[in-house]
Amino acid sequence: MIRKLFLIPAVIIAASITIAHAQQTGKVTPSGIGYLEYLPQGYHSNKNKYPVVIALHGIKEKGVASNDPAKVKASLPKVANVGLPKYVKNGQQYPFILISPQLKSNYGTWPASYVMEVVNHVKKTLRVDEKRIYLTGLSLGGFGVWTTAGAHPEVFAAIAPICSGGNAISKAPQIASKNLPIWAFHGGSDKVVSHTVTTAMVNAINAKKPSPLAKATIFPGMGHTIWDKAYKQTNLIDWLLKHRKGSTPPKSDAGNDNSNSNDNKDDNKGGKNIHPFADAGPDRVLTLPTNSITIQGKASDKDGKIVSYQWAKTYGNSATLSGANTSKVRISNLKAGVYIFRLRVKDNNGAIKDDYFKITVKDNKSSNSSQGSSKTNIAPNASAGPDRVLRWPSNSITIQGKASDRDGKIVSYAWHKTYGNRATLSGANTSKVKISNLQKGVYIFRLRVRDNKGAVTDDYFKITVKG
Repeated sequence: MIRKLFLIPAVIIAASITIAHAQQTGKVTPSGIGYLEYLPQGYHSNKNKYPVVIALHGIKEKGVASNDPAKVKASLPKVANVGLPKYVKNGQQYPFILISPQLKSNYGTWPASYVMEVVNHVKKTLRVDEKRIYLTGLSLGGFGVWTTAGAHPEVFAAIAPICSGGNAISKAPQIASKNLPIWAFHGGSDKVVSHTVTTAMVNAINAKKPSPLAKATIFPGMGHTIWDKAYKQTNLIDWLLKHRKGSTPPKSDAGNDNSNSNDNKDDNKGGKNIHPFADAGPDRVLTLPTNSITIQGKASDKDGKIVSYQWAKTYGNSATLSGANTSKVRISNLKAGVYIFRLRVKDNNGAIKDDYFKITVKDNKSSNSSQGSSKTNIAPNASAGPDRVLRWPSNSITIQGKASDRDGKIVSYAWHKTYGNRATLSGANTSKVKISNLQKGVYIFRLRVRDNKGAVTDDYFKITVKG
């Protein structure tokens, strides 16, 4: 079934970040790789060395295949469509150098050598603290994080792959051997790339018992588009900056992903404060004319007590909150649409824990029409079957799609490659498709079916071609 993905422009938690008008400059390496360069405020008025974050984009932000500097620079604005460079474009300021390379369109994935060429070029041209080089990326760029860190784990102080389009299981031992701090993110309902791509990599690294252990945050119910939530609704940025190559931050400084995950509990050795527990309960669905709801928050603290509650709306139309500073809140005057709310609790030692939840308000007009003669269309079912694995030189496969419609009929099929190297699709508008000319690597394909009333359902599947 189609899952709607919601971008959540939430309150930024990291204390080190401020909002201001900020600029990025298009740059090109001697070999023709383009990147956006952001320098922190005050960079040109001192001689300090700065931490640097390398941010890798997704598949839609690729640039031209040309090495001509003018053409490369002309394509660079696409890089700022998502993630950290987008936030800078919109006025975000950071206390670090941000470098956002652009992958050329003739590359299927981010090669480690490609990323490292940019890293090494920046080290020569800017005042970089080489003990504080961080790597993050989203979707295709998340795959590039695993690949690059797997080839050069000694370079980075910490990494953060987000909804990665693939992993590098064979490189897990090398990454673990360098005790590289890792915080990975994925959506639990990701239909583009399964969250198991991330958890499998984290598990493979942790099987080698690095210190610290790699951790993964899986956002329940969320799809592929989770980077705003990861960057803005957790303290990921501060977590990165607390790591320095060759040293480990104290456990009290460990990352807190605000998800009540066991991966982020402090132990209480040495009297360190344990973060409180917060629970706002499950997501809710209302149907108009019902437009209000009362929610009882829950909180506890193992080594102290809860001293404050705070409810806030982080996304959606206007709403009224009564009792926003108590454990029970009444939310009213809701309109049709999607809202995201946050419960924040604080303990007597100042530690904070957040829990987010969604309220979906449905408009009941279609089902309560005064004419009452038309029924809501039921979306069709679509299935492309399980993920597949091929072993090179086998490079083609035929797939029979299945679809049904409870209150009508299927009128069209459409197969499409959403991720990976080049491939040939024969019969892309029929129920059976032949996919050929595959190369080694990971592909994501989509089957889309449409019924006679226009409803559309997608099903995604992965093909891995192993060497």
